[in-house]
Amino acid sequence: MNNKIVITNDGSHSIFNHELNETYHSKHGAIVEAEHVFIKNGFSKVNKNELKILEIGFGTGLNALLTSQKAVQKSIIVNYHTMELYPVPKENYTQLNFTDLIGLEKKSLLNLHETTWEEECKINEFFTLNKSKSDLKNYTSKTKFDIIYFDAFSPEKQPELWTEIIFKKMYNYLKEDGFLVTYCAKGVVKRTMKAVGFDVIALDGPPGKRQMTRADKKTTTSQK
Repeated sequence: MNNKIVITNDGSHSIFNHELNETYHSKHGAIVEAEHVFIKNGFSKVNKNELKILEIGFGTGLNALLTSQKAVQKSIIVNYHTMELYPVPKENYTQLNFTDLIGLEKKSLLNLHETTWEEECKINEFFTLNKSKSDLKNYTSKTKFDIIYFDAFSPEKQPELWTEIIFKKMYNYLKEDGFLVTYCAKGVVKRTMKAVGFDVIALDGPPGKRQMTRADKKTTTSQK
């Protein structure tokens, strides 16, 4: 087993991947980071009754869990697509304490992990989950998304996922008013995003990080 449960600074769990020598979340707080990057600066920034979201890296299921919770609280219908080539093993995801800390039943997280891959699964009245056991390079979708949660491992660990080819693909998956959010604020990543047509905005980062990044699809660009 190459994974180990670790506790981050806000008391929430993360998983340390020994092969990549990296945790799935910031050591400063898994829930705090996910809430700041993907909920506060992603989900909560769109004023629509229905949302289509693409997540790059299902991982522990934390982003999907928080989004499902917010969808119910706000009565927003969310169609959530996510991909993961190496799903977290049951012996790991059953130990995660996210639900204890955000006031949900344990089954809320278990259901996300245990739904069938490659099928659309209705989790609750407001949240539908589509999981694909695929890597980003081979993933395809005919859906256009309002938001992309770009939550891959860091550019140092998975440089092949932070390339111009990948971000052009992300650009084309977005609706005309769509945007991408990521924890990463490295200069080379922002320059790559700009090269494919994104309008890149630096935002205040979560605890432990000075900045994060939002990339808006430019409606006036000539990119196709």
